[in-house]
Amino acid sequence: MRNVLSVIALSLFTSLVQAETPNLQPGLWAYTHVTTIEGAVSLPPQSSKNQECLQQQDLDKGVDMLNIPEQCTLTRVDIKRDRADFAASCNMGGMTSSYEGHTDFNGDTLQGQMHSETDTPLGKMLMNMTFNAKRVGDC
Repeated sequence: MRNVLSVIALSLFTSLVQAETPNLQPGLWAYTHVTTIEGAVSLPPQSSKNQECLQQQDLDKGVDMLNIPEQCTLTRVDIKRDRADFAASCNMGGMTSSYEGHTDFNGDTLQGQMHSETDTPLGKMLMNMTFNAKRVGDC
């Protein structure tokens, strides 16, 4: 599931041919993700932080910059200058997951939410993620 989350997070920085270029400045970005999981197995909120270099050439690649697992399909990507809405569907290990979320772009910051639902042998698992990022400097 971690790879799927990485794919969705990266999709926030893509631009498709029909999409507008997101209002994001290339550079070094610091991200914070808070995730909760509910269902047959519930977990308290988990927080993680990381940094990643976002370059203009990455943005220019559009959807080709994603390493989408074969088991996943982007079902919706609507990118405007100040907001992206996205959805994906995955079938991994016999479990079907659906993801949807949005991100707001503010030049040197972004914030958003993502929700997923996964059918597991123990029942439905619901994941909610909030995330924010800030440009912290040059790469």
